[in-house]
Amino acid sequence: MSDYVIPVGNMSRAWLDTLQLVHERGGRRTNVLTTVTDPLAPEYPAVRAAIDRVLVPGKHKSGTIQTVDTVAATIFPHTLYAAPGMAWAPELSPVDAARLDLAAADLYEVYSEMLPLLCTADGNKRGTYFGRMVSWPGKEPGGVNQLADRVKYLRQVRRDGKRAHNLSDIAIGGEAEPCANITSPEDAGSAADVSDVDDVGLQVYAATDRRQRGFPCLVHVDLTLLDGQLSMLAVYRHQYLITKAYGNLLGLARLLGYLAAQTGFAVGELAVQATLADTQEQHFGGRRGIQALIDSTLSSALLK
Repeated sequence: MSDYVIPVGNMSRAWLDTLQLVHERGGRRTNVLTTVTDPLAPEYPAVRAAIDRVLVPGKHKSGTIQTVDTVAATIFPHTLYAAPGMAWAPELSPVDAARLDLAAADLYEVYSEMLPLLCTADGNKRGTYFGRMVSWPGKEPGGVNQLADRVKYLRQVRRDGKRAHNLSDIAIGGEAEPCANITSPEDAGSAADVSDVDDVGLQVYAATDRRQRGFPCLVHVDLTLLDGQLSMLAVYRHQYLITKAYGNLLGLARLLGYLAAQTGFAVGELAVQATLADTQEQHFGGRRGIQALIDSTLSSALLK
């Protein structure tokens, strides 16, 4: 049965509310929608500390355990991005625009160089989500940089003064092709030209992939522009609420923040649809163990 988690302004609270809802309804639910209205708001320390205590890196009966930051970095490696502290705009000076572009180029280059090594780590043997975004199909450098194509596309939408635009998927099946009709800012033209651009997404899940379990669980990411705000919806086919969900939220929030800064739009909301949400109680102390984790965060004065 579908479940709807009441939208909240904080990512930590959204994760906790999702965990509590699924736990109270049996530990597994289908089509669970979680929404964060302010994805870049500071995390709640009590919630982060509670999940960090559980996610001790190493082998576990549930599989290989990664820290929250490690999981988040598979979606967006924020420590590799030297943010210039500004947002893109059509009127940005050439010097500042060059600084913003250089920061992005450095991120792509450094990550692509690291990619073969990253793919040797436990949990990354089939690649990383960010690797597939910047070097499709994602196991070695030199692939299609889908993220750069998407930024270029959104900048043209901004140049045309659009504050509401029905953007297509940024993720999943189909072929990873560049935005062929816009080759450079100088070549981009009017609003009519933008409507002719092929709407391509950041592909993280190949249509030819026949795996029923395992990587990738993230199968779809969609961007929507409304009232000058860029919002994101991510769809997971299996959302592991203990080992992955918090890191996934953090990584997606950082990716959304990056796209907003690189294109000049305000950050909108982040929504995650889990086709199957799982508290993983069989691996983390049963129902009592999950309840103890929830109680340890709810007891914080900040969350009362």
